[in-house]
Amino acid sequence: MNQMPSRTVALAPDPDAASLARTLVADACMVWKLPGLLHPARRVMSELVLNAVEHAATALVVTVTRHGDGLHLAVSDGDPRLPRLRMLARVRRGVPLDERGRGLQLVQAAATHWGADRTATGKTVWAVLLPQPVRQPLPTISAMPVP
Repeated sequence: MNQMPSRTVALAPDPDAASLARTLVADACMVWKLPGLLHPARRVMSELVLNAVEHAATALVVTVTRHGDGLHLAVSDGDPRLPRLRMLARVRRGVPLDERGRGLQLVQAAATHWGADRTATGKTVWAVLLPQPVRQPLPTISAMPVP
């Protein structure tokens, strides 16, 4: 059985962890020739890591694995509590909009699949990103001269 290539890094629960994880993703995308996934995968990884830093506050293990034409991103931490997808706050006149809860919304929008699994030492939150099909340009209609 062929093993998919992967890259892993252990990180401290520090705000700089997200930047280091984005660099890991960017390097993997360039080496594996997946430039179309570079920006969405960096955004998703950033959100996964920032959530782990804020909510778990434990050491992290970040893994990027080639998944066919796509990527499998994973962040493992030492907290067994699984993440929850929050509904965004409703806009109300005169009340500041609470921007919290957008991270997993962004992950859900960008990823083909995502989820979380409990492990013996905490949990792993993961996302799979696959390339979007190339959209064919719409045919253009030439202006026809009016007789």
